[in-house]
Amino acid sequence: MSDEEKKNNQSIVSDPPYRFAQRVLMISFPTALVLLSFAAMDEIQPLSAILGFCMVVSFNILFTMPFLKNLQSLTQYTNTLAQMQNGPEPELPTLENTDDNDESAQIVHAINKMRSIWVTRAEQLEARTLSDSAVLDSLPDPLLMLDRNGVINGANQAARALFGETVREKSLKELFYTPALITAADSVLSGESKKESLELVLGYRTFSVKIELLPAAANEGAVAVLSLYDITAQKKLEQAQIDFVANASHELKTPLSILSGFIETLQTTARDDPKAQQEFLKIMQAQSARMAQLIQNLLSLSKIQMNEHDEVTEKVDVCEILKAVRLGLKEKAAKNNITLTLKPSVPESVILGDTGELTQVFQNLIDNAIKYAKEGSSVTITCRNEENVDQKRIPYDRLFAVTVHNAGDPIPPELQPRLTERFFRVPSLKNKAGGTGLGLAIVVQILKHHFGALKIQSSAEAGTNFTVYLPMREPVQAPETPDDARGGDPEAQSEESPEDLKTP
Repeated sequence: MSDEEKKNNQSIVSDPPYRFAQRVLMISFPTALVLLSFAAMDEIQPLSAILGFCMVVSFNILFTMPFLKNLQSLTQYTNTLAQMQNGPEPELPTLENTDDNDESAQIVHAINKMRSIWVTRAEQLEARTLSDSAVLDSLPDPLLMLDRNGVINGANQAARALFGETVREKSLKELFYTPALITAADSVLSGESKKESLELVLGYRTFSVKIELLPAAANEGAVAVLSLYDITAQKKLEQAQIDFVANASHELKTPLSILSGFIETLQTTARDDPKAQQEFLKIMQAQSARMAQLIQNLLSLSKIQMNEHDEVTEKVDVCEILKAVRLGLKEKAAKNNITLTLKPSVPESVILGDTGELTQVFQNLIDNAIKYAKEGSSVTITCRNEENVDQKRIPYDRLFAVTVHNAGDPIPPELQPRLTERFFRVPSLKNKAGGTGLGLAIVVQILKHHFGALKIQSSAEAGTNFTVYLPMREPVQAPETPDDARGGDPEAQSEESPEDLKTP
């Protein structure tokens, strides 16, 4: 409180004697006029007029003194209430010669009732403000409150985390350097538009920004709200879909063009050439098989993605799956002069999973190892049980690990993270073996369904290792804690992209 306010309050509370005398004389003034008139008309003696005036003044003092004291007490009491911010009510004033029906007492009761009402309303408003603030802070999207001049006078927790705790009191021009956003904000704040939307790139993230005029001014003069919705994942998905369609179209276009060219040749220049016909038909058969394999892989990938949120509850023996896959690929390995060795000796090999999907995982990995292995070398499949040490994306403590090793050409370290991208193939190995570029993408998608992970290691000295990690877990009936043993939520883990499952 300023010195001037204290001085004014003090003047209200105090009532100097001369002011009281002034009030008594003002009340007695009409009587003085009457007595003066009677004395002038010789109706009464001047001395009697003076005595009468003194008696009137004495009676006025006697009767007005309690009232004026009560009025002074009420003034001091209301002033004390006005200065109080919180806390209990001040002590009630002491009123002279009053009862409950007296006007002074009724004024005190009215003042107390009014204060009680305003205190209750203030508490409700404060509670509502705190509640609204808590609700805004709980929202995951950043929100900024703007005043008429485009200054930020409010921000929820998400906004403060994104822009810093000092975001308040900054203007939009200080925070953003995007002319389109400033123009859109000016349009809303000036009343030309009620709502504006645009996209904004901040660093590596993309946001959908909405600036909307509030129906009424909020606290601290906020007239508009700016909200940011993170659409980075959506944009990546859209781009991935575009790339997927483009790559799929390209991969299908190549064998179709070859088939079309050979069909045209067989119908014209090679019509009467049996040797050329046999050679062309062989190539056409290989391209048809490649196109059929590509379509089959696309369908498999689509089916796996559709079922990725279904819980796997089947008890499967991984070693038995590996034995079946080895048996199916043994002949192919023999044709390439490759020794296919399985080392399935582990204490436990039963996990929860999907037999068909896991069969596809190991078939793709072992088939790739055979195709890219050096002639006369070996492909080795080893199994082991181990504690989860570095696979933090797998929310379980114990893992079943399967490593597929070959001694083929090493994969450059800078290309290893890209191996699971759809349609990606190592340029230097494209001509060594045919393929669709979808095998490892399917592997990662299946492992994502099983809360598993894939680790790739390759060097000229040690060869190439593809290691699959699968959680060893029992069916969960009712989790004891919100998160699993390693602090992760299986549903949350399933939201990771296929690339996130790799550990280069």
